[in-house]
Amino acid sequence: MKRNEIMILSCIAVMSTLSVTSMPVRASETNDMIESSFHQSYIYTTYLNHQLIWVHSKEGVVTLTGTVDDQTHRIMAEETVAKIPGVTRVDSRLVTKAEVATMNEDNWTGKKVKFSLLLHRNVSASKTSVKVNHGIVTLKGEASSVAQKDLTGICAKNINSVFGVNNEMTID
Repeated sequence: MKRNEIMILSCIAVMSTLSVTSMPVRASETNDMIESSFHQSYIYTTYLNHQLIWVHSKEGVVTLTGTVDDQTHRIMAEETVAKIPGVTRVDSRLVTKAEVATMNEDNWTGKKVKFSLLLHRNVSASKTSVKVNHGIVTLKGEASSVAQKDLTGICAKNINSVFGVNNEMTID
């Protein structure tokens, strides 16, 4: 009788150990299956294979990163991966080439504004924060007077790629 109880307990212990240790393998296999299914899909092989798209799956949540030609390619990638069995959610961090160009242009414009402020002796570049979004410059920080605040805004407006200025500086 004791022998049967020991055998039963041993079988239960082995079964529970196998079920616990095989779970990450199954999850990993599912993640790999989702990623390879995307890369083998008709949409990917026909329309998206020349795009810079990285796919990462974890527990059914798929993260797409990279750069695509345009909004149409972004939507195709998102919809293709969303239809794969096992996918519960898609976190798309794809950007278009136009968005990258805008980000680069805004970054360059911000540097030009900051440099302009550094060259002007009547404004404080060190106390001024410059943010640019689609050519619109936002200035924040402290000015010693209304005249210095206004002059900082004028310096920013004089940069060619600046379309507008939001001067949110405070007077200290």
